[in-house]
Amino acid sequence: MGREDIRRLEEMDEFYELAIVQKDAWGLEDIDVLPAHILRVASTLMGPNGIVLGYFIDEKLVGYILTFPTSNPREVLLDMLAVSPDYQSQGIGYNLMLELRKIMLAQDIDKIFWTYDPLESVNANLYIKKLGGVIFRHLIDYYGSIDSKIHSGLPTDRFMVEWNIRSKRVENRIKNENEKVNHISDNKEIKHVEIPLNIQELKNKDINVAIEWRMKTRKLFDEYIEKKKLMGIDFIHDQINQKGIYIFKREL
Repeated sequence: MGREDIRRLEEMDEFYELAIVQKDAWGLEDIDVLPAHILRVASTLMGPNGIVLGYFIDEKLVGYILTFPTSNPREVLLDMLAVSPDYQSQGIGYNLMLELRKIMLAQDIDKIFWTYDPLESVNANLYIKKLGGVIFRHLIDYYGSIDSKIHSGLPTDRFMVEWNIRSKRVENRIKNENEKVNHISDNKEIKHVEIPLNIQELKNKDINVAIEWRMKTRKLFDEYIEKKKLMGIDFIHDQINQKGIYIFKREL
């Protein structure tokens, strides 16, 4: 890659670029794209904890993060993390998250929250395995029907993740992002849930099989997280066997 730079966005032309990245990354229809003027408001009027952070390669915007402040001054909502399709799987999302953590630590923030699709293994690997986020809620069909390339066809179930950016656990996970998972088999306190390695590919091949995965994992996630109050504390991204495995535990 060329010259890389991460910086906060404030100019309108940058937000217009960002809207294009947003549309391309998720395959959104125009109606679902967050407009440039709203992005500018988030960046300039919701500070210091409302920020838009852009990732540039040779001055081309290829990824971004959007956060909003919450009612708790020491907690922030991460609303969006997106990377242009041509630049995905190159560590850009990871680097954006590390820069976000650095900024928020300096602003006395303790925790960052966000949602993501439980069946997206790449996101699980980043958020849970590499960054040390913890899954603590399971939300069924949270957004309803969304007409986009990535979201269409499946109910929009979501995990809610807590990232305790000051914890030793997160610090250690970032330092040892490739550390091997060594959790014992299922028992009363530890549960495993398997997901497909590439839900988008599976959805394109056979939407009915993808829906089956959503429904059978929904039942398990709801039981473990909402009923038994287990937390998602790790993830195995098994490329050899083409599957992902969540690990749930009562305590960290």
